[in-house]
Amino acid sequence: MAVLITPDGVTTNVYAKKNEFTLNEMYSLLSCSMVQAITIEDGRVMWIDEEGKLKPHSVNPDATKMLHASGGMDDDYIAGPVLITEYSEIQ
Repeated sequence: MAVLITPDGVTTNVYAKKNEFTLNEMYSLLSCSMVQAITIEDGRVMWIDEEGKLKPHSVNPDATKMLHASGGMDDDYIAGPVLITEYSEIQ
């Protein structure tokens, strides 16, 4: 089971249509056309909008904390929603 986290802190469990998320499913969930994968501290993958900082998205505080805990730069941040998956949930 994957988790979608929005900038306002809402966390929703989401499921892939066929047990593994396709790029199109991720694009739809994140409202984007290009994703970036970040391996987070617990070994899962955080998927973000590659161009999120160029759009009028809000900072996602929960995702930013995960980024910092995983070794991200202290002054970096995540903008917009994120999808957290296990490696087994992606094609």
